Amino acid sequence: MYLSGAATGMREDEGVALHGHPRRVLYESALVSVGTFRCPIGHPSFADSGPTQTFCFVFPRTAVWIEHAGSKPFVADANVIPLYNRAHPYRRRAISPQGDRTDWFGVAPGLLRDALACHDPAAANQPDTLFRFGFGPSTPRVYAWQRAVFDAVARERPDEWFVEESVAGILSAVLTGVYGARPRVDCARRQREVVEDARAHLALAYERNESLSEVAASVGVSVFHLCRIFRRLAGTTLHHYRSQLRLHDALERLRDSGADILSVAMELGYSGHSHFTAAFRSAFGCSPSEWRDAGVYSLLSPAGAALPGLRR
Repeated sequence: MYLSGAATGMREDEGVALHGHPRRVLYESALVSVGTFRCPIGHPSFADSGPTQTFCFVFPRTAVWIEHAGSKPFVADANVIPLYNRAHPYRRRAISPQGDRTDWFGVAPGLLRDALACHDPAAANQPDTLFRFGFGPSTPRVYAWQRAVFDAVARERPDEWFVEESVAGILSAVLTGVYGARPRVDCARRQREVVEDARAHLALAYERNESLSEVAASVGVSVFHLCRIFRRLAGTTLHHYRSQLRLHDALERLRDSGADILSVAMELGYSGHSHFTAAFRSAFGCSPSEWRDAGVYSLLSPAGAALPGLRR
């Protein structure tokens, strides 16, 4: 479920009044959630805002002391990624005069267990304390990656597959940094079979707006493992792969000069005309109407010049 800043009447980076709720959810699906935490020092719940409502990893924008129950306090700043187990208490102390300003990514327990199984099977089998550590290191790559995903969620209406795959990928990178080791390598033959089965499924289902969970179930693996294996072996994400199938089909459907662009967009699973047009232009360098109206056999002049705007 997409919960835009416009829907709440607040800008993404707007400060929180002393009596407003510091936690906001910008996006939520069955697998992941994305939101902000903006808590001034004078807020009544600054020291103790209660346990987190989900398993989450957090990217601070300001520095603050965090102390998980039963653990030593640590400084949470932009070079650190705090990890929070659902319903576990913690406290904070001020460092920055701006208070605690963070962006957080929540993950469903099943997704987190699958991710941890690659690094720490014992932790993955715990009933509630899935994160064994309170924080991990951040890197420029991971920080930039999460900012790009967060900005897309805060400013646009991103595709569910894009958000879920991205958050799963960031989670994998975070855990690799925490544990400092490569994930265990699964059977290469089984991985290839999973990827090929997924491709076969998408070949028949790319028009439908299925969830990633449905696709993963169709090939008998978890969402986390499907995203990880598919990207490793296919060289692209499931979201991008499905988008390419849709766009290639769109070229064929728009061969008819009378094709209605909105109808084509909706038939291929796009949310609307503008979403389809943006994806089409990004892929081919021209709009759907330019492609349709020029005619497939008129795109190149006898001299070989491409249709204006069409990538060669």
